[in-house]
Amino acid sequence: MTEDKAEKVMPEETAFEEIEKDFQEVLSELSGDKSLEKFRTEYEKLHSIMKKSYENEKRLMAKCRELNAEIVVNSAKVATALKLSQDDQTTIASLKKEIEKAWKMVDSAYDKEQKAKETILALKEEIVNLTKLVEQGSGLSMDQDSK
Repeated sequence: MTEDKAEKVMPEETAFEEIEKDFQEVLSELSGDKSLEKFRTEYEKLHSIMKKSYENEKRLMAKCRELNAEIVVNSAKVATALKLSQDDQTTIASLKKEIEKAWKMVDSAYDKEQKAKETILALKEEIVNLTKLVEQGSGLSMDQDSK
């Protein structure tokens, strides 16, 4: 990949060096003729502007590469965040099901507890009734024994 970068940059650099070389040749030709002094001055201004434009282009291209790399990194982060979010949603759904199941178990346990309390009360009443019957029966048998 670095070779590709070098190949892309090299032709631009070479072309700019050629332009720079041509500029120096033209400038040396113009500096010998006083009648072309105004033209030489304008030519130098244009060259300066072109050089500044080229430097700005290089700076902007570097910034573009930097921003593209940042976009790639951020895209990966977004993809990771989306995956984590989906995993979290799955976990949330699973936990909701577990909570629902736990509440059903609580309700079932409460119903069983209520039935057990009712059974205990019924059995206590039966014990009381049976105790009364036993006492009545023993009272009768005592009466019969005493007769």
